[in-house]
Amino acid sequence: MSTTFARLIDPTFEDDHHPFRHYDASGEPLEDRLYLPCGIDPHSQVCGVAFVHPLPQRQEVLLERHLHNNCLEDVTWLMETGDRLAQPFQATPLYVFEATGPYWKPYRNFLHQAGRATATICGRQSKHARGTGTRKTHNDLKDAYTVAKVFKQGESHASRIPPEPLASLREYTRQHLFFVEAAVAMQNRMYTLRYQLHPEFDALFSEPILATTLALMQAELVSPEHLKTCPLNVLTELVRQASHGKLGAPLALALVQSAHTSFAVPTASEALSFNLRLLAEAYDSLDRVILPPLRQRIQTGLTQLPFQHYLDEIPYFGPIVIGSYLGELGWPAWFRTVDSAVAWFGLDPSVSISADKPAGVTHLTKRGSKYGRRIMWLVARNWAQYTPEGHALVHKEMHENGLAYDGAICVLAAKLVRIAFAMLRDGSHFDRQRAFT
Repeated sequence: MSTTFARLIDPTFEDDHHPFRHYDASGEPLEDRLYLPCGIDPHSQVCGVAFVHPLPQRQEVLLERHLHNNCLEDVTWLMETGDRLAQPFQATPLYVFEATGPYWKPYRNFLHQAGRATATICGRQSKHARGTGTRKTHNDLKDAYTVAKVFKQGESHASRIPPEPLASLREYTRQHLFFVEAAVAMQNRMYTLRYQLHPEFDALFSEPILATTLALMQAELVSPEHLKTCPLNVLTELVRQASHGKLGAPLALALVQSAHTSFAVPTASEALSFNLRLLAEAYDSLDRVILPPLRQRIQTGLTQLPFQHYLDEIPYFGPIVIGSYLGELGWPAWFRTVDSAVAWFGLDPSVSISADKPAGVTHLTKRGSKYGRRIMWLVARNWAQYTPEGHALVHKEMHENGLAYDGAICVLAAKLVRIAFAMLRDGSHFDRQRAFT
């Protein structure tokens, strides 16, 4: 199988059983040849395309038009036109996609399977390039031209799709994060409704979300009016069954007494009670039906990894965290240094220097994987709260280096990314003392 440009720039777009056979992590992914770039701004229905002059000093558009996305006739025209325009320059047509949303993946995969050279840029690159123009015009054809121009400036990047099972781990963990964030939003909404409906309700329980509280919400027995009319024996039995016998008559009596003395807001109490019931049912279904099989898929994917890792030795690195870290990182050999892995998670500080002196406040670049950055930030919070090393590092960054709490957590998150990547690179076990010296 020949080594095409697409395979060099993105080794995961392979159609055989050895996806890294042609990939040299130490080499330059671009071939040394003249390319005629075709910028493509993909959307669900149409794509703006623009062929730009191949010579570096020339910026004019040779041809531009709108195409239907995922249309065989239009993509055939695109390939034929690229060959025709590139022939006078003895150049190679190259199709550059703005890699935002899902719309570029099928199109690019088709061109790759057809043996065409492809590349990608991210939405932030094209946005910055548009901002340098004197006229801030914005349409699909202008964006397609901007995409091609960014490639000509040497700023394109490889949008790598990891091989299996890392690709599946990435999708499973992103879906898990989506559902968890939805569950948190439900918890916040349920608290708001409970406080309006029965402000004293939460004080009767050790935690706001328990099997007992969910059962009461689903039975619409949070409302003081409903509690007053509910027979005490029925309420007691519901509490006993929901708590598996741990709670009973005392709690039921306390709920009724609270209902008679509550500062409840009578406005729209029936609507609040019904909405609370719907939220409780959705949350219960999410917790019992949806998330368990998803977590099982993640654990199964971790057993199918083609390399050995010891990330589970790191405190608070459970299956979800490990699956998220590996899925977002991709193949470890793609990264040459620990710093490049940190940059991929967007946890590296941006550099702002003028006249050899720091200028302004330094922020995170926030490039790369936002999902990986989110999960590592959450893990770092656990480290800061429950481990002496994490607490000491955050305390130092806040009190000695003047960082805010979130900034100190980001420093700790970057530290954990470094530790995990070094363990993957070296195949080593977790050494707490070595990691924090």
